[in-house]
Amino acid sequence: MVRRFPLGQALGLFTAALLALGTAGCRVARPGDYPLGLYSVGSETNLAEIAGAGFNLVTGPARRDFLDEAKANGIGVLASPGSHAGDRFDAAKIRATVAKHDRHPALWSWYLIDEPDMQRVSPEKVELAHRFLKRVGATKPTSLVLYQGDSAKWYADIADITMIDRYPVPWLPLANFSQHIHKTRLATDLDRPMIAVIQSFDWTAHQNVLPGEENLRPPTEHELRSMTYSALARGANGIFYYSYADMRLKERKYPELWAALKRVVGEVRSREALFKAEHVWWPKAHHFENQETRFNAALEASVQSVLLRVKQGDKQIPPGHYILAVNTTPQFHTYRFRLPWKTAAEVPVAFEGRVAISDGSWVADRFAPFTVHVYGPLPQAVH
Repeated sequence: MVRRFPLGQALGLFTAALLALGTAGCRVARPGDYPLGLYSVGSETNLAEIAGAGFNLVTGPARRDFLDEAKANGIGVLASPGSHAGDRFDAAKIRATVAKHDRHPALWSWYLIDEPDMQRVSPEKVELAHRFLKRVGATKPTSLVLYQGDSAKWYADIADITMIDRYPVPWLPLANFSQHIHKTRLATDLDRPMIAVIQSFDWTAHQNVLPGEENLRPPTEHELRSMTYSALARGANGIFYYSYADMRLKERKYPELWAALKRVVGEVRSREALFKAEHVWWPKAHHFENQETRFNAALEASVQSVLLRVKQGDKQIPPGHYILAVNTTPQFHTYRFRLPWKTAAEVPVAFEGRVAISDGSWVADRFAPFTVHVYGPLPQAVH
């Protein structure tokens, strides 16, 4: 009835990298924790607060004092090797940086290049940079970040870890985020980790990048949460948020956004078993009560649903099968989906203290804008 979606091996590189951190200093440093990262963290003096918020990865410099402080706080670092792929690739600087810092236990991954597709750096040049790092002795994984999922066909399988950033709020529909995560996952080898990078900043601070756009603002907590669960639904193996600097370091301009992000990250940490679950195929059928709103702005289903299997659960999320459903739109929907198997028992809605309306074959539920519902653990099949 169901077939396993083979993503199980994709977290091997993450586990190996986090093992190197050890377990001292912070609960988020435990081997096997779900990767949650943050960009633009500024000084190493901020790392204790960041670790306390639930993050176990940051971007930062390949510098001994920063790496030491990261290790002390149980945080891995995605660091530049001193130069990036492209015409100005500095082989000597990379050789020296790798020799000096590759063995540091806090060094999680080498950052090959940011958005080569936007910078028009060819896949061949990125591949050359990746191979050079390996040749000079890099033992840590390499990473690259793409600007759009369409480019994943050319770049996705070069680095050891593929990342994709989409920052749509408010100048693009939120559905654009999910669409590009999906494109990247489909183009990336299933055994290769794929990380989603989520907007946690206000474009107003970078208006020169979006000339002519008006009414710019940071994402709401509902939007942050929807993008986070969309990343899970689309097969991401980890999440980074961009960026801390705009929220806290520049005169603490966005305390509400930082508070919202900490709540979202705290929720992910409390539901780690779900975020580390296997994606499983099932013969899904679904239906929207209002057919006029059944498609989002990316012309995909307004509510995206996936079947997940939790193998190693916990007190909050027992082992079993769960259906995750994410509203990617600012609209209300009455959404129905067919269960993977017929059941005579009630279908619980996890974390909400209620059961779903079900006849044993179908479930129907109401979705507010950008709402997330998790159904499960699903009852056993009736034979």
